[in-house]
Amino acid sequence: MRKILFFWAIILGAYSCIQSHKSESPTNVKVVRKGAVIMAKPEKLALYKKLHAHPWESVITKLKECNIHNYSIFYRNGYLFSYMEYTGTNWKQDMQKLAADSTIQAWWKLTDPCQEPVSFAKDGEWWADMEEIFHSD
Repeated sequence: MRKILFFWAIILGAYSCIQSHKSESPTNVKVVRKGAVIMAKPEKLALYKKLHAHPWESVITKLKECNIHNYSIFYRNGYLFSYMEYTGTNWKQDMQKLAADSTIQAWWKLTDPCQEPVSFAKDGEWWADMEEIFHSD
């Protein structure tokens, strides 16, 4: 249930991001940059880092199939910050495809227990979306 609410929050919030944060890349592909934040559980941080030091190739492949590129996760003082670029044309469809994938679901079963929403997350939001206020190519 939490995953469904997370994806609907992303979908609803993404529409405004897609409308206001489009840019033309040198190859004329629309790029939507997305940042989000969540807390890392201190007792699970080592596991989370270990998992991401050696992610499953099938997870990386599925992200690319769903038009997610340049995906990074950073850590500082208990916070995880994610950054990604979306180059597809149907965010909702791509996120549904991602969420329906059995490998992604298995990955989340390992990574979700390592995380907890930030205190300022919206209802149903797992990773809290961040507003882009500056970008330079």
